[in-house]
Amino acid sequence: MSHRPDGSPSAYRWYVLGVLVLVYMMHHLDRVVFSLLQEPIKDEFQLSDAQLALVSGTAFAIAFGVAGLPLGYLADRRRRVTLLSIIVSTWSGLTALASLATQFSHLLILRIIIGGAESGSTPTNLSLISDYFRDKRSTAIGIYMMGSQLGTLVGFAITGVVAVHYGWRAALLAAGIPGLFLVLLLLLTVREPLRQSAQKAGSFVAGLREIGGNAPLVHLIAATTIANVVAPGISMWLPSLLMRAGGQDIGWTGLAIAFTTAPIGILGTIMAGALTERIGATSPARMSRLMALMAFLYIPAILIAVSGGPWVMLAGFCAHLFCHMFVSTPGYAMCMNISAPHVRGSTTAILQVLSNLIGFGVGPMVGGVLSDILRPQFGDDSLRYALGIYVFLILWAVYHLLRAAAIFSRRANAPVQPAPA
Repeated sequence: MSHRPDGSPSAYRWYVLGVLVLVYMMHHLDRVVFSLLQEPIKDEFQLSDAQLALVSGTAFAIAFGVAGLPLGYLADRRRRVTLLSIIVSTWSGLTALASLATQFSHLLILRIIIGGAESGSTPTNLSLISDYFRDKRSTAIGIYMMGSQLGTLVGFAITGVVAVHYGWRAALLAAGIPGLFLVLLLLLTVREPLRQSAQKAGSFVAGLREIGGNAPLVHLIAATTIANVVAPGISMWLPSLLMRAGGQDIGWTGLAIAFTTAPIGILGTIMAGALTERIGATSPARMSRLMALMAFLYIPAILIAVSGGPWVMLAGFCAHLFCHMFVSTPGYAMCMNISAPHVRGSTTAILQVLSNLIGFGVGPMVGGVLSDILRPQFGDDSLRYALGIYVFLILWAVYHLLRAAAIFSRRANAPVQPAPA
């Protein structure tokens, strides 16, 4: 049996990647299911859009931010398979438990705990992938990122149908219970790999200082964070936009999103991962400039989406999602490539914490507040205008990507210093 530089059998490491993709799929499914179920939950508990944003995004994100860095720190120092199993069992069990909520505060508390648990998933997963795939890291991370789109595909298709026939509570049960079976698969079949670096991880503060001293890494973290702010802030409101302004029911909305945006997202992650493998390591400046272009294209895509009917909305959101995969996937892969092995978990945790604390926290709330402000004038079309305004935030990410490209170019063109005699 052939082995790779990490010492694992070739076939087995791809099996492990498949299991981690399933973990990320369940992670994303349990996160986004609330966005699909927002309208029936709103009707039952008589909530405003700001309250919806609080339970779907802000409360989740604050908990994510509080727990993310400590869990990323643990991913650099503890047995990752065990840590991941605890994390998955917590968020899956509580998602199922949310089906029993009898008032808004119950959902809010459960979403806070779920957010804290989910914050440790991707730092742990990417740390494992980095050690299993030292020679094909960008490709492996690109495949891993497909998990979010698979979560959308499976989650929106299945929970949408379940919600139509049995209600939103049954849909939460359908979203949460499968994750508990995934925990058994992790514990019984996934082995802990050897860590790549023999260097012992230092203190938490020392790790943050090391990350902060890496200028292109800081710009890539900033750009990826902002992109992950814009995308969730828009996508969380897509189901509500289709139902309100588009006039569609929850069943149509779930199936339409599942079978349009998810396949486009999967295609984008595969292409972005392969492209990053090809040019990201050898020409990071070129990759950063390409990411900047794709980020800029968010703007026309979303402006088109919010200007038309249901199918135009879906087409625009698909175009936006495809572009986003060429920012998010290379962003994570390049951050892993230029981070020291002993701080990769912390680097990913910083990315996840910032993306979720600001993205899922501030992003959806800004959209919800803007929608509430604009509702007296525009009615159900208020979401269109709110999202059209929000997308221009991506220009900030474009700036950071161009700064990273400039630093990479300057370093590549710097004269080589002769060795001392």
